[in-house]
Order: sequence, then C-alpha cells, then structure tokens
Amino acid sequence: MNDNYKVFNDLSKVHKRSTNILILSLSSMFCCVLFCVYVMYRTNESVKNRFYLLDKGQKVGAVRINDPKRALEILCNGHIGNFHELFFSLEPDLRFIKRNIEGKALYMIDHSGERLYNRLVDQNYYEDVAKSDYSIEVEQDSISIEYARYPYPFRFVGKQRITKNGDTEYRNLITTGYIKETTSTPNNLNGLRIIHFKVVDNNDL
Repeated sequence: MNDNYKVFNDLSKVHKRSTNILILSLSSMFCCVLFCVYVMYRTNESVKNRFYLLDKGQKVGAVRINDPKRALEILCNGHIGNFHELFFSLEPDLRFIKRNIEGKALYMIDHSGERLYNRLVDQNYYEDVAKSDYSIEVEQDSISIEYARYPYPFRFVGKQRITKNGDTEYRNLITTGYIKETTSTPNNLNGLRIIHFKVVDNNDL
C-alpha cells in the first residue's frame, strides 16, 4: 500500500512539475509575442516619421519629423530647390550637365521639364556653355507653395550667378508649376513630382 502511494505521489509531482513548466513556457512565448509586436509597431512608426535630406539630389541623411504638415513642407521645398539646382546650375562640361539633368533632374519632373530640356538642346545652349568655359550657379531667394490646393502651386524666385573670365553677371530666375505626390523610387526618393513647369523670367539683371 505504501509503495503504491509513493509511486502515485511521485507521478503527481511529475505531472504538477510538467504543468508548471508548460504554463511557464506558454507565458514566456506570450510575452515574447507581445514584445515582438511592440518592436514592430515602434519600428513602423519610426520609419513613417523619417524623411531623407537631399543635397543636389543625393541622400545625405535622415531626420525624424512627427508633424506630417511640417514634413510635407520640408520635402516640397527640398524637392523644388534640388530640382532647380540640378537643372539650372551648369559647368563647362557636357557630361556633368547630362548627368545632373538626364540622370537626376528629369526624374523629379513631368514631361514639361523634358520639353524645356530638349528645346535648350536644340538651341545648342548647353554646347555654348561648355565651349564658353563659364559656370552658372543658382541662388535661391524664396519658394512659395500654396498647400490649400492640390496639386500644390509653387513659385520659385532666385538668380543665376554666371561667372566667366573672372567676371560675374546675374540673371533672373523665376519659375512656376505644381507639385504632386507620387510613388517613391530610387531615382526619386521624395515621392514628389513637379508638373506643368514654366520659366516666367530668365532675363539678365
């Protein structure tokens, strides 16, 4: 009788111990699942609030911005400014010009930018820049964007500083257009595109 009781008691202890281990394992798994869900949620929120800073079309860093309106303003201003820098800043080097315009700027704009580029190519404008051995830099004065309408109308006001033979001249650069949201791609990280682009004024000062 005592032997039977002892065997039964040992089995009860083993069963109880197994039950405790099972409960502990399930609790640990549940905690791990909760932790993984929390980490995924935080990572997703971090990615959504991270925006890339660009310099002449190149990604130079990322910043976190929690205000969607402020993030949109930074992206739109940066997109417009980078486009003008890439498209209108020129060096006496046709390969440099094509790399900036064809390889970068035209991905940031619709067919209106390509039409302007082709017109300038037909007029031998870029060849004249290369042969004349002078450089053109864009100086931005202001960018105004109307966010109450979509696509967002914008107006860029700035100058082109032309350096040739040690002398400096300036040319007005005023443009208008609209900016809309589009799919982000490796060639257009901002996920924005300029449409209906027009050069309003580009006369000598």
